Amino acid sequence: MARRAVASVSVTKKILSPVSIAGIEFDALIDESKTLAATIPVYPVEMGFPVSDAIILEPLCIQMTLYVSNTPVTWLYRHGCSRDRVRQICDKIEKLWLEKQLVKIVTNDAIYTNMGLTSISFKKSREIGYAREISLSAQKVRITERKTAEIPAYILKSGETQANAGTASTSVVSSKSSGEGTVLSSSNKENFNNKNSNSQAKKSQSILYGAASGMGFI
Repeated sequence: MARRAVASVSVTKKILSPVSIAGIEFDALIDESKTLAATIPVYPVEMGFPVSDAIILEPLCIQMTLYVSNTPVTWLYRHGCSRDRVRQICDKIEKLWLEKQLVKIVTNDAIYTNMGLTSISFKKSREIGYAREISLSAQKVRITERKTAEIPAYILKSGETQANAGTASTSVVSSKSSGEGTVLSSSNKENFNNKNSNSQAKKSQSILYGAASGMGFI
Protein backbone atom coordinates (compact mmCIF):
# COMPACT_ATOMS: atom_id res chain seq x y z
CA MET A 1 0.00 0.00 0.00
CA ALA A 2 1.50 3.23 -1.09
CA ARG A 3 1.59 5.84 1.52
CA ARG A 4 1.05 9.38 0.32
CA ALA A 5 3.01 12.03 2.10
CA VAL A 6 1.20 15.29 2.55
CA ALA A 7 3.32 18.30 3.16
CA SER A 8 1.80 20.91 5.38
CA VAL A 9 2.42 24.44 4.28
CA SER A 10 2.00 27.22 6.80
CA VAL A 11 0.78 30.43 5.29
CA THR A 12 1.53 33.62 7.15
CA LYS A 13 -1.14 36.17 6.53
CA LYS A 14 0.14 39.69 6.11
CA ILE A 15 -1.28 42.11 8.62
CA LEU A 16 -2.76 44.97 6.66
CA SER A 17 -3.31 48.48 7.93
CA PRO A 18 -5.69 50.91 6.28
CA VAL A 19 -4.41 53.94 4.39
CA SER A 20 -5.10 57.01 6.47
CA ILE A 21 -4.77 60.76 6.14
CA ALA A 22 -4.82 62.72 9.41
CA GLY A 23 -6.38 59.68 11.05
CA ILE A 24 -9.12 59.31 8.39
CA GLU A 25 -9.12 55.69 7.18
CA PHE A 26 -10.07 54.75 3.62
CA ASP A 27 -11.36 51.47 2.21
CA ALA A 28 -8.72 50.91 -0.44
CA LEU A 29 -5.72 52.47 -2.13
CA ILE A 30 -6.23 52.24 -5.89
CA ASP A 31 -2.90 53.71 -6.97
CA GLU A 32 -0.02 55.69 -5.55
CA SER A 33 2.99 57.48 -7.02
CA LYS A 34 5.88 59.23 -5.32
CA THR A 35 7.94 61.94 -6.99
CA LEU A 36 11.49 62.86 -6.00
CA ALA A 37 12.83 65.85 -7.91
CA ALA A 38 15.91 68.07 -7.78
CA THR A 39 16.95 71.36 -9.35
CA ILE A 40 20.49 71.95 -10.59
CA PRO A 41 21.12 75.69 -11.11
CA VAL A 42 23.49 76.62 -13.96
CA TYR A 43 25.60 79.74 -14.39
CA PRO A 44 27.11 80.79 -17.74
CA VAL A 45 30.83 81.57 -17.79
CA GLU A 46 33.00 83.53 -20.22
CA MET A 47 34.40 80.36 -21.78
CA GLY A 48 31.02 79.74 -23.42
CA PHE A 49 29.36 77.00 -21.39
CA PRO A 50 27.29 76.80 -18.18
CA VAL A 51 28.62 75.41 -14.91
CA SER A 52 26.86 74.10 -11.79
CA ASP A 53 27.96 73.96 -8.18
CA ALA A 54 24.89 72.77 -6.27
CA ILE A 55 21.95 70.36 -6.32
CA ILE A 56 18.77 71.61 -4.66
CA LEU A 57 16.39 68.86 -3.53
CA GLU A 58 12.74 69.67 -4.13
CA PRO A 59 10.08 68.68 -1.56
CA LEU A 60 8.76 65.13 -1.83
CA CYS A 61 5.39 64.81 -3.60
CA ILE A 62 2.91 61.94 -3.60
CA GLN A 63 -0.23 61.34 -5.65
CA MET A 64 -2.88 58.89 -4.48
CA THR A 65 -6.28 57.62 -5.57
CA LEU A 66 -8.37 56.39 -2.64
CA TYR A 67 -11.67 54.57 -2.45
CA VAL A 68 -14.29 55.11 0.23
CA SER A 69 -17.83 53.72 0.58
CA ASN A 70 -20.67 53.52 3.08
CA THR A 71 -20.12 49.77 3.45
CA PRO A 72 -16.35 49.28 3.78
CA VAL A 73 -15.27 46.17 1.91
CA THR A 74 -11.98 45.88 3.81
CA TRP A 75 -12.52 47.43 7.23
CA LEU A 76 -16.16 46.59 7.88
CA TYR A 77 -15.36 45.25 11.35
CA ARG A 78 -13.69 48.57 12.21
CA HIS A 79 -16.22 51.06 10.87
CA GLY A 80 -19.44 49.13 10.27
CA CYS A 81 -22.11 50.39 7.88
CA SER A 82 -23.24 53.99 7.71
CA ARG A 83 -25.36 55.89 5.24
CA ASP A 84 -23.37 59.11 5.48
CA ARG A 85 -19.82 57.79 5.96
CA VAL A 86 -18.79 58.89 2.45
CA ARG A 87 -20.12 62.39 2.97
CA GLN A 88 -18.43 62.74 6.35
CA ILE A 89 -15.04 61.67 4.99
CA CYS A 90 -15.32 63.99 1.98
CA ASP A 91 -16.19 66.89 4.30
CA LYS A 92 -13.21 66.12 6.56
CA ILE A 93 -10.77 66.00 3.65
CA GLU A 94 -12.12 69.27 2.26
CA LYS A 95 -11.84 70.89 5.71
CA LEU A 96 -8.18 69.88 5.96
CA TRP A 97 -7.54 71.60 2.64
CA LEU A 98 -9.50 74.75 3.57
CA GLU A 99 -7.73 75.13 6.92
CA LYS A 100 -4.28 74.53 5.33
CA GLN A 101 -3.42 71.90 7.90
CA LEU A 102 -0.33 69.71 7.74
CA VAL A 103 -1.28 66.04 7.85
CA LYS A 104 0.32 62.66 8.39
CA ILE A 105 -0.25 60.13 5.62
CA VAL A 106 0.12 56.45 6.45
CA THR A 107 0.35 53.80 3.72
CA ASN A 108 1.33 50.14 3.70
CA ASP A 109 4.89 51.12 2.74
CA ALA A 110 5.75 54.36 4.49
CA ILE A 111 4.66 57.15 6.79
CA TYR A 112 4.80 60.74 5.52
CA THR A 113 4.70 63.61 8.02
CA ASN A 114 4.21 67.36 7.58
CA MET A 115 2.40 66.93 4.28
CA GLY A 116 0.33 69.71 2.74
CA LEU A 117 -2.62 68.88 0.49
CA THR A 118 -2.08 70.64 -2.85
CA SER A 119 -5.05 69.23 -4.81
CA ILE A 120 -8.12 67.07 -4.16
CA SER A 121 -10.54 65.59 -6.68
CA PHE A 122 -13.79 63.75 -5.80
CA LYS A 123 -15.01 61.35 -8.47
CA LYS A 124 -18.64 60.21 -8.58
CA SER A 125 -19.93 57.82 -11.25
CA ARG A 126 -22.75 55.39 -11.94
CA GLU A 127 -20.38 52.43 -11.70
CA ILE A 128 -19.36 53.07 -8.10
CA GLY A 129 -22.78 54.31 -6.92
CA TYR A 130 -22.68 56.11 -3.58
CA ALA A 131 -18.97 55.44 -3.15
CA ARG A 132 -16.27 57.95 -4.09
CA GLU A 133 -12.86 57.87 -5.65
CA ILE A 134 -10.73 60.60 -4.11
CA SER A 135 -7.60 61.65 -5.98
CA LEU A 136 -5.25 63.89 -4.05
CA SER A 137 -1.74 65.26 -4.19
CA ALA A 138 0.39 66.17 -1.20
CA GLN A 139 3.75 67.88 -0.82
CA LYS A 140 6.30 67.77 1.98
CA VAL A 141 6.54 71.01 3.95
CA ARG A 142 9.94 71.75 5.45
CA ILE A 143 9.63 73.52 8.77
CA THR A 144 12.44 75.73 10.04
CA GLU A 145 13.10 76.86 13.59
CA ARG A 146 14.21 80.30 14.73
CA LYS A 147 17.23 80.42 17.02
CA THR A 148 18.61 83.33 19.04
CA ALA A 149 22.39 83.70 19.23
CA GLU A 150 24.23 85.73 21.87
CA ILE A 151 26.88 88.14 20.55
CA PRO A 152 29.93 88.49 22.85
CA ALA A 153 30.56 91.98 24.18
CA TYR A 154 34.08 92.18 22.73
CA ILE A 155 32.68 92.02 19.17
CA LEU A 156 30.88 95.32 19.78
CA LYS A 157 34.17 97.05 20.81
CA SER A 158 36.68 98.71 18.47
CA GLY A 159 40.45 99.16 18.38
CA GLU A 160 43.13 97.49 20.44
CA THR A 161 41.78 98.95 23.69
CA GLN A 162 38.38 97.32 23.09
CA ALA A 163 36.70 100.63 24.00
CA ASN A 164 33.40 101.87 22.71
CA ALA A 165 33.68 103.71 19.40
CA GLY A 166 31.50 106.56 20.68
CA THR A 167 29.12 108.72 18.69
CA ALA A 168 29.80 111.40 16.08
CA SER A 169 28.56 114.98 16.59
CA THR A 170 26.63 116.35 13.66
CA SER A 171 25.05 119.71 12.86
CA VAL A 172 21.63 119.82 11.27
CA VAL A 173 21.02 122.15 8.34
CA SER A 174 17.41 122.47 7.26
CA SER A 175 15.74 124.64 4.64
CA LYS A 176 12.27 126.17 4.66
CA SER A 177 9.92 125.19 1.89
CA SER A 178 8.58 128.78 1.59
CA GLY A 179 11.83 129.97 0.03
CA GLU A 180 12.90 132.25 2.94
CA GLY A 181 16.45 130.93 2.83
CA THR A 182 18.50 128.49 4.84
CA VAL A 183 18.28 128.10 8.61
CA LEU A 184 21.72 127.45 10.12
CA SER A 185 22.79 126.20 13.49
CA SER A 186 24.51 128.57 15.93
CA SER A 187 28.06 127.44 15.09
CA ASN A 188 27.44 127.59 11.35
CA LYS A 189 25.77 131.01 11.68
CA GLU A 190 28.83 132.43 13.46
CA ASN A 191 31.16 131.14 10.73
CA PHE A 192 28.88 132.58 8.09
CA ASN A 193 28.91 136.05 9.76
CA ASN A 194 32.71 136.02 10.06
CA LYS A 195 33.07 135.20 6.37
CA ASN A 196 30.71 138.05 5.44
CA SER A 197 32.62 140.62 7.56
CA ASN A 198 35.97 139.54 6.10
CA SER A 199 34.65 139.80 2.55
CA GLN A 200 33.19 143.26 3.20
CA ALA A 201 36.48 144.49 4.71
CA LYS A 202 38.41 143.24 1.69
CA LYS A 203 35.90 144.91 -0.60
CA SER A 204 36.22 148.31 1.14
CA GLN A 205 40.02 148.06 1.08
CA SER A 206 39.97 147.42 -2.67
CA ILE A 207 37.70 150.47 -3.23
CA LEU A 208 39.98 152.77 -1.21
CA TYR A 209 43.06 151.46 -3.03
CA GLY A 210 41.46 152.18 -6.39
CA ALA A 211 40.46 155.72 -5.41
CA ALA A 212 43.91 156.55 -4.04
CA SER A 213 45.58 155.18 -7.16
CA GLY A 214 43.33 157.24 -9.43
CA MET A 215 44.10 160.50 -7.56
CA GLY A 216 47.82 159.95 -7.84
CA PHE A 217 48.49 159.37 -4.17
CA ILE A 218 49.85 155.87 -4.85
